[in-house]
Amino acid sequence: MDRLPVGSSADSVLWLPVDAADDTIHEAIVALDPDRRLGSAKRPVFLTAWLPCLKGSCLSFLGLSPASHQWLAGLAGDGFSAARRAELTAALAVADPGAALPDDPHEQVTALIRALTRAETGPAQFGLGRQPLWCGPDGGSGLACSCDPSTGRPGVTGSFLAGGSGAQLLTAGGADLAELLDTQPWGPQVREAVHTAEAELDWPARVEFLVEEGRPHIVTSTRASLRGTALLHAVGTRYERGRLTPAQAVSLVEPRDVEQARSGAAQSLDLPVAARGLGVSPGIASGAVVFSATDAVAVQANGGQPVLVLTESRPEDLPGLLAATAVVTERGGQTSHAAVVARGLGLPAVAALIDGVLDADANVLRTTHGDTVRAGDVVTVDGHAGVIHLGGRTGPTAERQAAPELPGWLDEALSGLPGIAVRVNADTGADAAAGRALGADGVGLCRLEHMFLGERHQVLQRVLMARPGPDMTEDLATVHALLRAEITDVLAAMDGRPVTIRLLDPPRHEFLPDLTELSLTTAATGAPADRDRLDITRRLHEHNPMLGVRGVRMGVLLPALTAVQIKALVEATLALRRAGRDPRPELLVPMVSAPAELDFVRGMLDDVCAHLGTSRAQAGISLGAMIETPRAALLAGSIARRADSLSLGTNDLTALVWGLSRDDAEQHLLPAYQDVGLLVESPFARLDVEAVGTLARQVAAEARAVRPDITLGVCGEQAADAAAVRFFAEAGFDHVSCAPPRIPLARLAAARAAVAQGAADVHPTGAGR
Repeated sequence: MDRLPVGSSADSVLWLPVDAADDTIHEAIVALDPDRRLGSAKRPVFLTAWLPCLKGSCLSFLGLSPASHQWLAGLAGDGFSAARRAELTAALAVADPGAALPDDPHEQVTALIRALTRAETGPAQFGLGRQPLWCGPDGGSGLACSCDPSTGRPGVTGSFLAGGSGAQLLTAGGADLAELLDTQPWGPQVREAVHTAEAELDWPARVEFLVEEGRPHIVTSTRASLRGTALLHAVGTRYERGRLTPAQAVSLVEPRDVEQARSGAAQSLDLPVAARGLGVSPGIASGAVVFSATDAVAVQANGGQPVLVLTESRPEDLPGLLAATAVVTERGGQTSHAAVVARGLGLPAVAALIDGVLDADANVLRTTHGDTVRAGDVVTVDGHAGVIHLGGRTGPTAERQAAPELPGWLDEALSGLPGIAVRVNADTGADAAAGRALGADGVGLCRLEHMFLGERHQVLQRVLMARPGPDMTEDLATVHALLRAEITDVLAAMDGRPVTIRLLDPPRHEFLPDLTELSLTTAATGAPADRDRLDITRRLHEHNPMLGVRGVRMGVLLPALTAVQIKALVEATLALRRAGRDPRPELLVPMVSAPAELDFVRGMLDDVCAHLGTSRAQAGISLGAMIETPRAALLAGSIARRADSLSLGTNDLTALVWGLSRDDAEQHLLPAYQDVGLLVESPFARLDVEAVGTLARQVAAEARAVRPDITLGVCGEQAADAAAVRFFAEAGFDHVSCAPPRIPLARLAAARAAVAQGAADVHPTGAGR
């Protein structure tokens, strides 16, 4: 059957040749309107024309005279009626500029058809039909879907507004359609039409319909727009029935659909807002406020669910983070200590408060709204929206955010598709095992400094503050033993797959005593040991530690510390190999700015291997450099000649390219820029393709030019973002790395990027899509 004009039924449409005489058109109008109500002032009839020139669309409300215009305005509003008149006038003007729209309804219909079909020749036809209306006691407008739009479960759902237009239905709502389908005479026909539309579209259908004098008329049938759970259900059903290929199925699902389906955390909370900040780790959780890591541990031990509120977190706060159900920090940003740890743990977290100030002395959080949040008060933290609400959620408190699980069919579809590899950021054997279970191809970043969180931070603190001597030797031995055990666990968990072990890269201030607190303590006690610690802390204090002694720079100043890290890695590797395992370590040097820094570390690696009776080649340890300073990016070719791999560190590279502080910019500066329209989004949240992306492309091109087989990876908070994954895949990088909870989403983004690239290769100009 030919497609019918919108709003018409089969027996109310007349098909005429485009060269039909005026008399033939008038006869058709009379046949459609035997009561001569076209253009009348009381319950007028309107016509719809389906014209070849409109490419499958139609022209509605033909015969809109001054009288029927007034009637329509009284029914649907002046704006609706005026808009229909304007559409008819505009259609005539396109075909016949300067022509006035006739007020006589018959002349209006004839003039429009003649003008719009003037250029048509051959056997072309046009359809003319009587347009059903929603008015009257047995009329109305409806919207139906062949499934539940929120879950995807099959079954006709929707709404119906008696005596109302489609526009009124959308604004005012209507009655539940499911209850009417079995009670109204037009119900079975609507249900059948919806099922027929779904079969023809091979997709859940969205059907708009009118009921006139108890008779239904289908207006439009389109594919339903689904998201989250409903989309996964629709795609999964068709994939499992063989109606979609893996590539087609994956291309229909976006990472946000998986995230929405799992958490449903984007729901609005009917709770007052206490403060807003930056959502740095997704999820929603409620609990009692505490203002120290110690209190968080105590509350959890008593069966409570603490929300840990801090000015900013430090390594020694790890026990409190582990005990917390959510985290809030007054300072910080997407790449702050609290944000990185919270994402790894799956904790909802908000940082960089814009309307809240923590009064540490009084243990209260004061807000600009006049609220005072005290210890023990219940709050709800929304890590999606970056909001702290007063009070708790109704129902059970959300568990900490785990990895969004992929449905079995989607995991199966992904396994057969190419795409940029996805590795996991893992600092423990448990993290590595979790990432592997979620499909990670290896460890892209193992941060040795994260092995010194919590109580262990004191070990590294002693090394950083020690003077050469027996104490330092003993502490270095402790560091070595600790690292060897932890590295062994990570390599064993990812056996047979690459593991990138990064040398220590902590800004020293994170592992040194707080200068202010230590000054007060020393003033109060006057103890020689405290004075000595204060002198050392002052000597090591840096005004800008993120640009100071960290990464390879700390390794140059403390070569003994670098040596024990390398020794721990080599020994762990050799021990596993002797046990019949297949460790594949990659040593990564952070904060490289000069190619000679890589030579320095290579020399130490060779010396350590020689001391252990082996060589770097025999140990199978590759050497890589992090590209996170602009200088390293500009010298990528020179660095690549000395390296087996390069890892683009987007966090620091973004900060240095922009000249922004990672921990401060997202609290006030960047939100203000977004408010006034200078920025769309924070460059720490979404990859800055314009500048950082340009450097990334340059790094890949220059590195490949001098060493085609070099491994190129990306780590950083933007690395798992869907758009960033696609960018890095197109730029020629081999892998991206992210926290375990992001692995499934990154895998999906990688496969979608590969599918899109394949489509672009087949249709480079978009033809055939």
